[in-house]
Formats: sequence, structure tokens, C-alpha cells
Amino acid sequence: MTELPEKSSFGSRVGHNFLTGMFLVLPLGLTLYVITLLIGLIASPVESMFQAIFPLFFPNKEVMPDFKTGLNHALLVLASALVMAVILTGLGFLSKRLFGKLLQQWFASLLERMPGLGALYNSIRQMVDALSGRNKDTFRRVVMVEFPRPGMWTIAFVTHEQPTVFSQAIGKPVVNVFIPAAPAPTTGVILHLPPEEVRETKLTVGEALGLLMSFGSVIPKPDDKS
Repeated sequence: MTELPEKSSFGSRVGHNFLTGMFLVLPLGLTLYVITLLIGLIASPVESMFQAIFPLFFPNKEVMPDFKTGLNHALLVLASALVMAVILTGLGFLSKRLFGKLLQQWFASLLERMPGLGALYNSIRQMVDALSGRNKDTFRRVVMVEFPRPGMWTIAFVTHEQPTVFSQAIGKPVVNVFIPAAPAPTTGVILHLPPEEVRETKLTVGEALGLLMSFGSVIPKPDDKS
């Protein structure tokens, strides 16, 4: 005799509907949360300056509005973010001009000469340039390698074609590959592999990063790669 499906209880149906609604709203909530964090991060330097300047315009502290909480604080953060956005836009505009490029090179060379700080700044700058597409030489090719064991494949970026120092140490030609972690591709593992152990793909760097940050769900169609 075929068993009849067990009827779900009222509580289980409520719980299932709650989880469905939560996962429906979660992407929007996380997006707004990230936007809020970015606005706060951008606004922070200007907001601190405003907080220090405001007391100069209100000698009587009793009548000075409270800019640390409530609606006034929210308006201050938005205004600070707007001011900082204008500043960053201006810096981006200047960086494309000769004077801005010279100033940027001078500032970068100054930081790179500082012990410890120079290496950190140079590493972060190269990573940011690679992720933003400004430095296409950092992530040269999107490939696949066997990792963490034979038979299991993962996405990797070729970061150097002929690292002589590692090839001499290993005794045969190798390439440097960076295996990023998902969904945060700024961290990962660096491997030095023989070229024959690297499998080429037709993915662009942007497509590979989108694939990683979407937990592997956003995959370009094969027709787009023909």
C-alpha cells in the first residue's frame, strides 16, 4: 500500500514561509548594508573634519545641534559622503592629466621608499589595480588547475609567465598562478606550476571575478565564448 504524504503542521508551514521570505529579502538587505558601509567609509574623513569645525560656529555649546546621533547625524554623513565623492571625482580627473600623473608617481615613490610600508602599499596597489582592470598585466590569463588534490579543478589567474627565480629553484620552467578564494578573491593561494599543468579557458578576468563572487552561479554562456 502506498503511504500517504505526511501533512505538514501549521508551525512548519509558518517556518517555511518565514525562511522563504527571509531569503527573498536577504539580497536586498545585504546590498543596502554594503551601500551603508561604503557611504560611512567614504564619509568618515570629511565627517571628522566637520565635527571638529562645527564648534567654531557655535560658541554657545548649548544651542549647537547634536550631529552625533539622530537625523542630524544621518544628514551629516550624507553631506560628508557627497563632499568626499566630489573630492574623489576631482582626484580621478586630475590623475588623467600630466600634473596628476606626476603627483601620483611622486607620492607612490615616496611611500615605496618607506621600510615596511612601501611593500604593503605596493602589494595593495597592485591588487586594487588588478581587480579594477587598471593593471591587466597582474592577472594575465584565467586558467584552471588541479587543486587541492588531483582530479579537483579550480579557477586560477596566471600572474607571471616566467618567474626565473622559482624555475631555477625547482629545476624546470614554472608559471605563477594565484588561486583566489570565493567569494572574496582578494585572498587565496599562490602556486608555482609547470605550464603543462595549467589548462586554458576563454574567460576574461572580469567574468572569472563575477563567477567567484557569485559562488559559481554566474557563468558566461558557451555561445558568448565562441
